[in-house]
Amino acid sequence: MPLGDRLKQLRTTAELSVREAAKLIGKSPGYLSRVETRGEIPAPELIIAIAEAYEADAEELLREAKEDYMERVEQEIDSKQERALAVFRKEKR
Repeated sequence: MPLGDRLKQLRTTAELSVREAAKLIGKSPGYLSRVETRGEIPAPELIIAIAEAYEADAEELLREAKEDYMERVEQEIDSKQERALAVFRKEKR
């Protein structure tokens, strides 16, 4: 499960609105919404603050954030490699 989905699940389980949760962690509701819906990955310190606010396991959330980040990096590398190969193949013709 992507980190944003997991955080939303934890927030709703804690029965917190986006506005309430944002106030607890010291961020804007808009920022928290971006994390939950657009997949923005918060800084580790913020992930810990979120875990505390939601009474969740910080280590687990940090692992999930790392997995999300690594997956994005891998996708970015794959995309760049495909573009480079396409240019190389085109020039070779």
